[in-house]
Amino acid sequence: MNLAYIVIDTLRYDHIGANGNDWIETPNIDRFASKALAFDYAFCASFPTIPYRTDVITGQYGAPFHPWKPLRHERQTLPWTLAQNGYATQLIHDTPHLVNGGHNFDWPFHAWTFIRGAEVDRDWITDTVTWPDNWTRQPLFDCIDDKAAESGMLRSYARANRNRKKPEDWNCAKLFNTAAQFLKDNANRDNFFLWVDCFDPHEPWDAPLEFMKKYDKRPGYDGRVDPRSLGGRNNPNLSDEAKQHIKSQYSAKLTWMDDCFGQFLDALESTGLDKNTAVILTGDHGTNVGERGSFGKGQPVREQEARVPLFIRLPEGDTGRSNVIVQPQDFFPTILNILGEARPDGIEGHDISTPARDRQSGERQLALSGGSIERWAQATQNPNLNLFTAFNREWSLEVGTKPENSKLVRLGELADVADEHPDIVAKLHTAAVDEIERRGTDPALIAWLRSGGEDAFPADAHYWDGYPGPAGFRPYFGKLYTGE
Repeated sequence: MNLAYIVIDTLRYDHIGANGNDWIETPNIDRFASKALAFDYAFCASFPTIPYRTDVITGQYGAPFHPWKPLRHERQTLPWTLAQNGYATQLIHDTPHLVNGGHNFDWPFHAWTFIRGAEVDRDWITDTVTWPDNWTRQPLFDCIDDKAAESGMLRSYARANRNRKKPEDWNCAKLFNTAAQFLKDNANRDNFFLWVDCFDPHEPWDAPLEFMKKYDKRPGYDGRVDPRSLGGRNNPNLSDEAKQHIKSQYSAKLTWMDDCFGQFLDALESTGLDKNTAVILTGDHGTNVGERGSFGKGQPVREQEARVPLFIRLPEGDTGRSNVIVQPQDFFPTILNILGEARPDGIEGHDISTPARDRQSGERQLALSGGSIERWAQATQNPNLNLFTAFNREWSLEVGTKPENSKLVRLGELADVADEHPDIVAKLHTAAVDEIERRGTDPALIAWLRSGGEDAFPADAHYWDGYPGPAGFRPYFGKLYTGE
């Protein structure tokens, strides 16, 4: 059997038609989901992009969360495990982080293909910056200074898309066209593992004109976007109309991604590979699209950022919805189980396919999401700092050093109701601390947390096995070329 793992960056659970959304068009994902197992409680763990993928590819916790560091060569990885068992492994991605700056996610695969053009792709140096054809100034964003359109990331993105003219020139279209070609080139195989890593609908939230016009129906609007809206989306001077336009940008890019995904789905079915290929479709994390007055992601990791869609389509045709709580560490053992391969030592996740098929609730009672725990030290100056987030099937708890410093929110809502449910807060807080300790957190940090932050913060706290990372490594975002 073959298996394809497709991860979509910045994809919200509640913005998919198959998950109940009735105003965003996702016909291809919905078509895929109609023949798949659908999971309603999948949450990211390590946050965001590179930490999430480290969770997936290693099947291990990061003690407790992986930081944004390169994948280490000695780690047991999913594609290398499958390669040792005779599978041909291929990575196809337009997510620059996987290879930019030495992040090393190409290394475990037999072959890898990088599609250029996404944000932070260090593609080209030119002596001028020419905007893509779908960018223009709009009066709606004259309240924002032009500097909002001149960030290093937007300038780099403009350079990488300097030749973009037709929809098929966009990186997302190229990505899924390449993935579809892989299926056509391997139509007779029954031993491939394909990882498709799609960066859209990640920022910047621009999409081809016809998709923008689906969601912004202002008279005379031609579908182009103002780059100031991309760089200044949280400007306090924005009007309600401007905020609604930014919200429509995310919806448009999501529908655009879905349209591109249709190429892959068509090829899967036309080649007959759907008969012997399992496909996992999920997101790495979500984002805010106006909730609490914010656009984009941040910490603490709330439901809008942590909860993601997950569909598993099996050749056997199993369908239905599952209440299994899923974390990204679960993909490694689940993929091995689907393929009938043995599980190596050291894998910390759980198979989710068997309980989903059997209509059982699975191993987990709690999911944890968060960024690198270095930031916990800030709680010494800010006792209301939320350290990480715990999720069950009804609640999210933004965990503070004490239960009374934590925030309780019912899934699907926004209001903090901790004062109304102190018993639930106390129970979830205890369970969350127990679980983060189980995931390998430094005992000194756990002792500090169990003291309610009253003890001195451990000066020599251990944050990650391998911290601080390879000698000389630094995040590559500052290397983006911004000069003329």
